[in-house]
Amino acid sequence: MLLICIGKPGLDLYRTLSDSETSRHILRFYHPKEQAFGISLEVSTISNGLALMSELRWYAMRYMREVLIEDAEHGVFLTQGLACEAYDSRSVSLSPTWETRYRVCVIDAGEIVRLPEGVPEQEGAVRTFSVWGLPDERP
Repeated sequence: MLLICIGKPGLDLYRTLSDSETSRHILRFYHPKEQAFGISLEVSTISNGLALMSELRWYAMRYMREVLIEDAEHGVFLTQGLACEAYDSRSVSLSPTWETRYRVCVIDAGEIVRLPEGVPEQEGAVRTFSVWGLPDERP
């Protein structure tokens, strides 16, 4: 499973986290991979990804634009909010008929765009993720 951390535009997220002794210590077993949009990390479970993001909360608020957690069972990425609701508090149950679906497109300038399903990708998209989110996270 992947944990995707998309950095804010103009920020080298990999370098920023590598330069901090605290984040290096937190990430020492995860071996972050540098991506054009930020970093990706292999995690064993969604709960493991949520726990890691809890430890990186300060960095997420300051340096990250979006955090997505892969849900291999459904073949999509979940927003951090939905993953918390589904796997920590168990207040929602995920199913193939989940209603809040969209795509997150990372544009070459470092911006992200949330697109409803069926809307064509923007020109210059570096990477696109199929995402399930909470109703208030709808694009």
